[in-house]
Amino acid sequence: MGPILLRASEGIRRNIMRVNNKKGYALEKDKLLMVSVSGPDRPGILAKFSEVLLEHQIALEDIEQVSLQNTLGLYMLLRFNQAADSYDHVIKDLLFEAKKMNLTLNFQLVSPDHVEEISRRELIILTHFGDLHFMAAISKILAQENANIESIASETHHGARSFEMLLNIIATTDVNRTKSRIMAKSRELNVDLSFQTLSAHRKNKRLICFDMDSTLVDMEGIDEMARKAGVHREVARITDKAMRGDFDFEESLRQRVAMLKGLALADVIEIRDHMQLSEGAEQLLTTLKWLGYQVGIVSGGFDIFADYLKQKFSLDFTYSNQLEVKNNCLTGKVTGKIVDAAEKARVISQLSCDLGIVLDQVVAVGDGANDALMLSQAGLGIAYNAKKGLDRIANVSLSKTKFSHIFHLLGINEEDITEAMSCERI
Repeated sequence: MGPILLRASEGIRRNIMRVNNKKGYALEKDKLLMVSVSGPDRPGILAKFSEVLLEHQIALEDIEQVSLQNTLGLYMLLRFNQAADSYDHVIKDLLFEAKKMNLTLNFQLVSPDHVEEISRRELIILTHFGDLHFMAAISKILAQENANIESIASETHHGARSFEMLLNIIATTDVNRTKSRIMAKSRELNVDLSFQTLSAHRKNKRLICFDMDSTLVDMEGIDEMARKAGVHREVARITDKAMRGDFDFEESLRQRVAMLKGLALADVIEIRDHMQLSEGAEQLLTTLKWLGYQVGIVSGGFDIFADYLKQKFSLDFTYSNQLEVKNNCLTGKVTGKIVDAAEKARVISQLSCDLGIVLDQVVAVGDGANDALMLSQAGLGIAYNAKKGLDRIANVSLSKTKFSHIFHLLGINEEDITEAMSCERI
């Protein structure tokens, strides 16, 4: 059976007569009718249609509404049960109200079996900061992977525009491949994006854990200390391999710290006092704290730097490696438990339990291989200016200087940011 389409502007009574005279189009009880409404938006449209449905005892099975540039798109799935009035009376009254409001009304019969089939959905949210070029590229990939775009919305604030796409991936055979292809396209076109399941997306985030070096701060602390100690080239070579995951983190850490033996504590403090935060990090930390998030550092870096940031921004916690100091000089050793990839993941899990926060409400931000487990465990894992491969594990890939995009992902608007920064200056 093909769709029946009626437009209010074509004349109400003529349309009703045409439908009733078509053989086989009578709507039986407990059948479904899809009604779509379009035209100029204004307050009170849904109220008018709802009154009609209530008057005729029609059940509302599903509904979706969107307004773009004051143009309405309203979709209602109606069930005519045993108590409902006759089909033609309902359609007549709906068409009458549509005509009064200068709206176009279409409808079509829907099989209940078809509704049950399309209700089986596996939904994810894809948020990106690209343009039409990127939209066209990923739409092509999604079509090839049989992932259906159910809705798209855009939002502009804090100097950037994001697009949020609701995807149904129930028919996608390999979700990981789909994600990998889109991530690869985002790297090719230098576009930030995020993937989240709908259930995780809907949970308000409450706990945010940041890596420190090359994430919150625009430096690698150990490389700066190595410069002071005159061993930068040797240390940087090991650091680079460790961040790529080519080197065991704990062993590489001990090797690098050993090269710093004898470095004066005063030199380390000088580095600490002059370290630069990543662009937008101060605004982000200040706003998150003002909004009541639990915020802290989980880093493979060092306590001298992490504890300074904790005090400066009133952070809730820091976990980092402890440099041993004797006679105001580094001994070339670290004390206590090494904060490596496994320890970072354990810390997030423990914090989640201690604070009574589910992992779907946890955000983790990092840039290197040492952050992989932490990012994969969090409900929202953000790869920031990430080393190769980390964006394949994370939900989100952000390029350098785009810290402010985290505001979009958390639903924080410009008014929140302005108020938070104003309170900070008082």
